[in-house]
Amino acid sequence: MQFSQPASARVINKLRVLNLIASSEETSRADVARELGLNKVSTSEIVDQLVAEGLVSELGKRQTSVGRRPTDLALQKDAKAVISVDIGMRNTSITMVNLAGDPLRFERFPTPKRPSPEEMCATIIRTANKILSRMKDPSIVSGMAVAINGMVEPATGTVLSLADWGWDNVPLAVALSRHLPFPVIVDNNVKCMVQGEKWFGNLPVDKSLFYVNWGEHIGAAWVMEGKVVSNDCQFGHLPVAKTGLCHCGAIGCLETVASGWALVEEALMFSKESDLTVKQLCTHSETDPNADALLKRACEAMANAIISAAAILRPDHILIGGGISGLPERYFNLLKDTYAQRAPARISMVSKLDKATLGERAGSMGTAAVALDEFIYKRSLLDQLRRHQGI
Repeated sequence: MQFSQPASARVINKLRVLNLIASSEETSRADVARELGLNKVSTSEIVDQLVAEGLVSELGKRQTSVGRRPTDLALQKDAKAVISVDIGMRNTSITMVNLAGDPLRFERFPTPKRPSPEEMCATIIRTANKILSRMKDPSIVSGMAVAINGMVEPATGTVLSLADWGWDNVPLAVALSRHLPFPVIVDNNVKCMVQGEKWFGNLPVDKSLFYVNWGEHIGAAWVMEGKVVSNDCQFGHLPVAKTGLCHCGAIGCLETVASGWALVEEALMFSKESDLTVKQLCTHSETDPNADALLKRACEAMANAIISAAAILRPDHILIGGGISGLPERYFNLLKDTYAQRAPARISMVSKLDKATLGERAGSMGTAAVALDEFIYKRSLLDQLRRHQGI
């Protein structure tokens, strides 16, 4: 899109105004014009259009001590909605959020151990239609974003590879959109989590970042200037042990020590329960020394793997998100302490290690952020234009 073309310029300026109003607690037409460098006539025309579309409303006059009292503008956050689908290896969540990212509907179901593409599509379509059937006005849903733990071609929404399920070249976006009344996009789950931290967390876009998704599997993404450079770095398959057969076929991968599937498999060897989750394992660790030792070993292995990644990438920031990042504080503190003690000073002083803001909600909220960006706000496009054209 060429910003110099009048039609494109109007579209871009409309998006800029909408984003500014959405992110401001108190703003008027004059504030918008001043902040974005637009003339007052153009600003009023754009605001009038957003009001007519129901995306923005005019509030009462602002209280001021001097001068003309401006009329404040506000986002009509329930005017539109998007749906996010976070396909996890254990559970799949489907969430509908409004323009502010507030959850409006939520459905969750266990993910089959090795679902076929047809089975997964049918369940998603059925659940989405269930949500739509309960809405007064289903037409407000602008689109759906789907996150999955695999190699994805975002342009076509094709899952190129998901080895654990035997998926290859699955046109997931096309299959879903044929049976739903709105467009569908598909992307890698770790990329979505990073987007969620940008939208709902405190992710500094001008810093380099190494983001770790610590869950049933372990993934990671390398981020520079707010953009994911790589999300297929195979971080979970760094060798950290001499034993342990990984799902990838190698021995001693990080996943064999610290992933959700490995923790549960090993815990079942000493547990009396026939089924177990990592959350239950954390609860048992308060009284069971075996569970406690298992979790401590996982935290130490994760810290050591992060040190290796930081030594190569030298990121400004390291964030750990995903389901297992919600470990009790004593374990996360052990991870941070191990990192601080074992990492060379030249690494630990540069690369700050923290828990991601969204924690175990990173999957669903990150995917919601991707949907809001694609179908409503297009902030990624605006960021790209800002970098290249200085708007």
